[in-house]
Amino acid sequence: MDYTIITAWYDVREKENHSLKGDISNKFFCNMNVYFDAAKLFFNKPFPMVIFTEPRFKETILAARPIELHDKTRFIFRDYDDLLYYNLFPKYEDNHNNHPIHNLTREKFTALYKFIVNQKVNFVKDAIQFNPFNTEKFAWMDMRLHCVYDMDMDETQTIFNRMLKDKVTIMQMSFTDPVTDRRNFYALTRGKVAAGFFGGHKEPLLKFCELCQKELLTSIEEQTAPTDEMIYSFVISHNRALFDVYVGDYGECLRNILRIRNCLHLVFRFLETAFHHGIHHYTATLTERIRSGMVAGDISLNAEQINKAWYYAYIAHYWLGQHDKCKKILNEYLDIAESRNDVAEHIRGAHPYLIHMTSYLNDDNINKRLKSI
Repeated sequence: MDYTIITAWYDVREKENHSLKGDISNKFFCNMNVYFDAAKLFFNKPFPMVIFTEPRFKETILAARPIELHDKTRFIFRDYDDLLYYNLFPKYEDNHNNHPIHNLTREKFTALYKFIVNQKVNFVKDAIQFNPFNTEKFAWMDMRLHCVYDMDMDETQTIFNRMLKDKVTIMQMSFTDPVTDRRNFYALTRGKVAAGFFGGHKEPLLKFCELCQKELLTSIEEQTAPTDEMIYSFVISHNRALFDVYVGDYGECLRNILRIRNCLHLVFRFLETAFHHGIHHYTATLTERIRSGMVAGDISLNAEQINKAWYYAYIAHYWLGQHDKCKKILNEYLDIAESRNDVAEHIRGAHPYLIHMTSYLNDDNINKRLKSI
């Protein structure tokens, strides 16, 4: 395998002596036993894994991971005092108390919990530099993702095989315009980015980690205390070229990476925004995942959605200079029209425009097929 998975476990509720730490109802957060039970599918995956944790949890984690996978498991032990920027935690906690995120559950999103989840990029950066398995690609995975969608090893390998060399793969839930007012943006969580999975080749991933580290320090200076996904959305909004986009809700964090399987309402809303902003690489990669989802039978698209997905894909790839890809997309579209009259009706209604638009490709076969619809 040419990738390393990074994760972490810290018993935040014990460290902060949370008033609900003994609650087994899991009303606000999972207790440790429930959490580890939900992580069984993850620990049973035979990928190389680096785990950041408190020293006292080594045996608990090894007991959860099959013995034959122990040689694919590396620990990096960090007590709280050893965590990066932990000297700034008192300031972060003051910000948390004085300038709260107004729409988060206070019982779960304590200052320490938010500070710990902001360690993800620090852990990833350290794992890349340590690189115990000598891999070129890396990804952060929350421990409980596989209990939502149990992604098998073949799909996992395919995803890593397709990762773009200059991009970070991370799921966005809604489009983020460049943030200009940090204090206002961090006053609410806005459901922009899911932080459960992000990965890529080491160079773009290191850049992402460093941008997030810088933004955390700036946010603390400006008296805010954002979560990980809030910082990621800020960074993404100012560095779009660094990211490969896929879209979904939290439950699709793994499910929608390879191709779109769910949450079409979020997917098409994001697609339309990206297209109208002229962000061609967003449009190209997202339409690729939509088209793959339909071809695989994972999603059903109505005629309007098909027309948008294939038309937007054609335009994006044309402006990216990928004209051979444009021809492939048009032939796919015409294949669909031959079996679906609702799609053919749209083509007939837009014949002059479509014929003019595709004439730039100088492909006689496509022109003939289009005119024959």
